[in-house]
Amino acid sequence: MAIKIKKQIVPASVAAKVTYNGKNPVNYITVHQTGNTNKGANAKVHANLQSNGNSRAASWQYTVDDKEAYQSFEDTAQCWHCGDGQGPGNTQSIGVEICINSDGNYKKAVENGAKLVKQLMDKHNLSIDCVKQHYDWSGKNCPAQIRAGQQGITWNDFINMVKGAKVSKPKKTKTGSKQITKSIDQLADEVIAGKHGSGHENRRKSLGIGQSEYDKVRAEVNKRTGSTTKPASKKSVTQMVNEVLKGQHGNGHAQRQKSLGISKSEYNKVKSEVNKRLTGAKPTSKSISQMATEVIQGKHGSGHENRRKSLGISKAEYEKVRKEVNKRL
Repeated sequence: MAIKIKKQIVPASVAAKVTYNGKNPVNYITVHQTGNTNKGANAKVHANLQSNGNSRAASWQYTVDDKEAYQSFEDTAQCWHCGDGQGPGNTQSIGVEICINSDGNYKKAVENGAKLVKQLMDKHNLSIDCVKQHYDWSGKNCPAQIRAGQQGITWNDFINMVKGAKVSKPKKTKTGSKQITKSIDQLADEVIAGKHGSGHENRRKSLGIGQSEYDKVRAEVNKRTGSTTKPASKKSVTQMVNEVLKGQHGNGHAQRQKSLGISKSEYNKVKSEVNKRLTGAKPTSKSISQMATEVIQGKHGSGHENRRKSLGISKAEYEKVRKEVNKRL
């Protein structure tokens, strides 16, 4: 059964302050969770927040809870909900916020969120690959609760809900030690980050998963880190460095290497040249708050390295700006 959507479109005077002027082609749907566990912080309350003028420089099209959904902006609006400036997250996707108020039914809210996403997919003729996390656009840990597998619902489970499949209870490992609540992608992220030590058996025990699950994690890690080396790139190191600096290959070394389609040794050459070019950044006279506002407004493009270069600040300073942007969005 489709979820009922109540329209409460914000006044034009409010929309002008928190949207871009262009028309959203609706190529994606981006899933968020509100981060607001206060009692009563349901879809209606968040719709009212947007109608009255959000104190944060943020906006999104839909809010859904365990009972209903509200629409605050037209689908074609270019809302500020992905933290990627005038990148595809803000300008080409519809934002769906799922409520997590403590007096609501969390699982039902997530299920309703999946139903709403499915309705929007059908409306705009989008495939399941067009459904994204906030994390995919700017690296923010959102939708945080789904990404953490709260109440046994992981991102993969959510996607299956959108497809119409029933989600079973979390499985126990062969040893019965823990429940697997994190996705394979999340576990692979942790392994690459070095959170589970070295050696396969040591990592498997640290993750608290069975051998079959660990084999999936290991395969994902190998895929990202280029253990199966791809043919050497036809592009020169200089060309690849220029692309990385323009933000064309995303964020994070594993992601960039995968996007470039090169071996780890080739990527290290690119990384070294990028670092060489970015040394000696000029100090800025602007405050962190001012720079964060400019990033949200899209004045420094998309991609972290591209933004940092545009701002003319060091990596340490940019991290402060990035944290402030994520906090606001």
